[in-house]
Amino acid sequence: AKGICGAEAPYHAIPWFWSNQYDLKLQTAGLSTGHDQAVLRGDPASRSFSVVYLKAGKVIALDCVNATKDYVQGRMLVTAGTAATPEQLADSETPLKELITG
Repeated sequence: AKGICGAEAPYHAIPWFWSNQYDLKLQTAGLSTGHDQAVLRGDPASRSFSVVYLKAGKVIALDCVNATKDYVQGRMLVTAGTAATPEQLADSETPLKELITG
């Protein structure tokens, strides 16, 4: 509505996607285009894992397979542009929400 009235209102939502593929649930947040590092969180053999994408040390996107908790908490990391080390992100025993800064 603000756009129709001529007011510029920035839109800050991050892109997201989900798909159910038989017994797998894929959930994606952010855009991984241009990432310079990808961190595996969890074990793909367990059929529950996430891939966290970084650019210049900041979380820009994540892909989660049967890892809803990572998806929910990881969206907050993407939105905040949280800086985290690959070691912190790879530690699946540490909830992603503990890495949120700001």
